Amino acid sequence: MTPSNLAWYMARFRLEIVRSECIGCELCTQTCPDLFQMAADGLSSLPKGKRENGNDEMDRDEEGCSRQAADECPVTCIHIYENGQKLI
Repeated sequence: MTPSNLAWYMARFRLEIVRSECIGCELCTQTCPDLFQMAADGLSSLPKGKRENGNDEMDRDEEGCSRQAADECPVTCIHIYENGQKLI
């Protein structure tokens, strides 16, 4: 992808953590350590993403291990969107 193409580029998947619902069980960091880390406040975070309105968000071209982390989250605070449609 060239810089001139970046204006129209949109990632296929958006990963979101609703941090106010996180219980800090660390299951996501064990399932998918490449994406999830525990923050200093004891809650899950996406260090390669951005924080918006208290939630962490990250755009990705593929689901990778994020689907398994979302499926296994005991409080379902991890959400995945594909092309704008909520999957989990």
